Amino acid sequence: MTTIDINDLFRKGMELHSITNTAYPLTPTSLREYAVRDERSIQELLEEEYQNMNCLSLYFHVPFCKSKCRFCEYVVVSGKESDLKDEYVNASLKEIDLYSQIIDKNKRILGFDIGGGTPTELGLQRIEKITNKLFNSFNLNNELTWSIETTPYNAVNKSDDLKGIYDLGFHRISMGVQTVNTELLKKMEREGGTLLYQRAVDAIRNAGYKRLNIDLMYGFKEQSVDDFKSTVEYTVSLSPEYITLYEMRYKLTKIASDAFDVTQSKISTQYKIAYEILTQNGYNANYGKNTFSRIKDDHGTSDYLTNRVINATPYLGLGAGAQSFGLNYLAYNQGAATKSIAKYIDHVNSGKFPIQDIYNLPEQEVIAKAVSVMFYFGFIDLVAFRQRFGKELTGKFKDEIEYLKAKDLIMIENDLFYITEKGVANLNGVIPMFYSDRSKTELMNMDIEKLLR
Repeated sequence: MTTIDINDLFRKGMELHSITNTAYPLTPTSLREYAVRDERSIQELLEEEYQNMNCLSLYFHVPFCKSKCRFCEYVVVSGKESDLKDEYVNASLKEIDLYSQIIDKNKRILGFDIGGGTPTELGLQRIEKITNKLFNSFNLNNELTWSIETTPYNAVNKSDDLKGIYDLGFHRISMGVQTVNTELLKKMEREGGTLLYQRAVDAIRNAGYKRLNIDLMYGFKEQSVDDFKSTVEYTVSLSPEYITLYEMRYKLTKIASDAFDVTQSKISTQYKIAYEILTQNGYNANYGKNTFSRIKDDHGTSDYLTNRVINATPYLGLGAGAQSFGLNYLAYNQGAATKSIAKYIDHVNSGKFPIQDIYNLPEQEVIAKAVSVMFYFGFIDLVAFRQRFGKELTGKFKDEIEYLKAKDLIMIENDLFYITEKGVANLNGVIPMFYSDRSKTELMNMDIEKLLR
């Protein structure tokens, strides 16, 4: 394999900053050489993986929304499929049965999220049906903080469901505000506005939730620095326990070509201003972390995501388009590519695992996937890495780490590998240092215009 100059790799990562983020692999076809294709081999791989796991987390995907925002990269169905909620839930119960046959009922579950899409689109009764099935099939317990997502519109207009969902055991709720810019909301085909947001928060509080997260997005083409500053300041006034900042990821969205007009400098400035506002108002996070918390010793993320980011804990994704990450495998359910639930329902109803793509990964790829996600917090716990992979990060990536230290992009202190403030501004050049050899080569050969047009 041709040796890649580390400076060239760093520069390429910065050039393709809309691609080299915490999402990995780089493209939907990047890992195809590791694909497992026949049903028997898939079954054997899954059985081996779940037999060898000590613990895992659960994620359930709901692919329904009132409408799909133009910035959305996830599986959200539209048209006639929007009316297939009952068919979808019944199919998902069968998928749960398939996995319950190969996962020990006593296997430790470390987190449980229902995401989307918009989970509250299903209504209380359907959510209860899914939750009860999972509770009876896996070792879920009340010590976990179960988390669910809603939209401002649903929080207001389906407020009666919120209390019932809380009583089911979902004591953390996340709501996407994204922006207060009415013109940007209009372009993204999203409902919003300060009056709606305040009413939504009131409804959530009245339902009993004491752990509310609000999502904000930055890095849009039409979003100025002052725009985002206003959004952050307004969100602070709503007093959620947590605020999460999401940098816009353009690939696989309807506005992918906008990425050409968004500079890394603008993104870094937006984050820096948000960080200053949030920390000055009692929200805690190390520089570079995306989730800010007002609760001491609380990362601000759900148990599912916290374990996924820090410990690279395996997780089982259920539902159309859901992603699963095991000890050595990565899989995407039917719907990930088509944004349709038809094949998902058909596969499950025929007694098959509804898997679109599954990859049996070499260690380099597993580490690249895990480390890319770890940067979501702006640090890597070196003890957690050692426990997960049985080796030292600093030994495996010795040259890359020395390079990053020399450029003042990282620091290591008390078994934590931190991104410095300068490193955060250059994060998209830092992340590729920990890619596999294969993906480093793939990155160097990429043409952004072909990817985003």
